[in-house]
Amino acid sequence: MYFRKIITALSLAIILILAGCGAQTTSEKTAQKPEYIATDATGAKMELSAKPKKIVSLIPSNTEILYRLGLGKNVVGVTSSDDYPAAVKKVPVVATTEINVEKIIGMKPDLVLGHASMMSYNKDAYDQIKKANIPLFVVEDAQDFDAAYKTFTQIGDLTGTTKEAEKLVSSMQATDKSMRKEAAKKVETKAKVWLEISPDLYTAGQDTFINEMLTNIRATNIVSEKGYPQYSEEQVIKAAPDVIITIYPNAKQEIAKRSAWKNIPAVKNNRIYEIDPSIVSRPGPRLIEGQEALFEAIYPK
Repeated sequence: MYFRKIITALSLAIILILAGCGAQTTSEKTAQKPEYIATDATGAKMELSAKPKKIVSLIPSNTEILYRLGLGKNVVGVTSSDDYPAAVKKVPVVATTEINVEKIIGMKPDLVLGHASMMSYNKDAYDQIKKANIPLFVVEDAQDFDAAYKTFTQIGDLTGTTKEAEKLVSSMQATDKSMRKEAAKKVETKAKVWLEISPDLYTAGQDTFINEMLTNIRATNIVSEKGYPQYSEEQVIKAAPDVIITIYPNAKQEIAKRSAWKNIPAVKNNRIYEIDPSIVSRPGPRLIEGQEALFEAIYPK
């Protein structure tokens, strides 16, 4: 009987120990369960078990998103093109015309944010980063506001800042809605707009942020083609834009030299405006500022 009691006690102890181990294993599994999940532009699903503390950004728009989500302190590497916000200028540069893969690997980041627009140029570098077992998320090449908003929430989901991303999207949507209402009240006749990207007459057409912004504020883009086509002087003159928007330095002086343009309404009425290219082309948080800048230029108070 005594021996049986000892066996029973030992059995109970073993069961309790095993139960304890099982509970610990379950707890460990729960702790390791990925909480930060998103699917990138290539269709690859990324699952991170912890918030990334060290992040490398390989395009300025991603950097702007990270800073707006309050993750500036976590950004450890950027490109030479990054110029906003000002604090980013103190962050080590890991990419110029090429990505310094060795430098990135040496940093041991928890997350690298690439971009679909750079895939064809940087495929080898991206592959090397992945082979080093560093999580690389390829952000979609957004061409409209909704796609940009999706990018914000994806980066928010991956970095534990989903609420901040949702607030950002809501704020931008509210500003956009307000602007559209104001434009609907204010604009009786839609202004025809020519947007000049460079002196050789490259422009922004349909399926671009700029075109969407112009549509939202009730202005008409004289360019009907998609993407970023090159126009001729004759095409611009024939379209007779009311307003010319430029995104390169000294554009007014450049346009003033074109004698054939002197009778274009925008030129005759001195309605040529220069806007910061980064706020109308980068798929980041300042897009709504770009739309505001266009609205104020085309329809001044």
